[in-house]
Amino acid sequence: MTQAQKNAKAKFKQAIAYRQKTGVSLKEAFAHIYGKKKVGAVKKKSAPKKKVAKKKLAKKKITRIEYDKRYQAKKPGKRKSASGKTYYENRENRSDKGKLLGIGSVKNMTDKYIKTLNEIYQYNKAINIIQNDMTRLNYSPMEKQRAKQTIANFKKIVKELKIHSKELKKLI
Repeated sequence: MTQAQKNAKAKFKQAIAYRQKTGVSLKEAFAHIYGKKKVGAVKKKSAPKKKVAKKKLAKKKITRIEYDKRYQAKKPGKRKSASGKTYYENRENRSDKGKLLGIGSVKNMTDKYIKTLNEIYQYNKAINIIQNDMTRLNYSPMEKQRAKQTIANFKKIVKELKIHSKELKKLI
């Protein structure tokens, strides 16, 4: 055996010993023994990422009626037109500067909203009473059917009132 072969055998034994200690691959162990810094596949350079433009959200266009619902109409009475002439407006649901569809005063809307909530409460209370009576008392089949129909009708009314109250709340 030549001197080079003896050196190679010794380095091979050192690499195997290093590998058993650290758990690295044989290739990395040889790199450590021979004093090379790092062995491995050459990493490819990644292409620069393209900037993606953010999507713009389309603004919802408000119709004239939706815009007008935001404002309260002026009371009927004396007006001044854009040209400077004076005129009298008698219709309750009209006002200047495109603010049509008079919604009445906020106080009236609040009162209507409170009345609607009260009606919802009353109907729910009636539904609960009927349901309790059905379980507690012995109803005939005909009475049970009538009670179920009444409950169904009340539930429809409550559903409509809830929608109505949501619309009123938007206007307040």
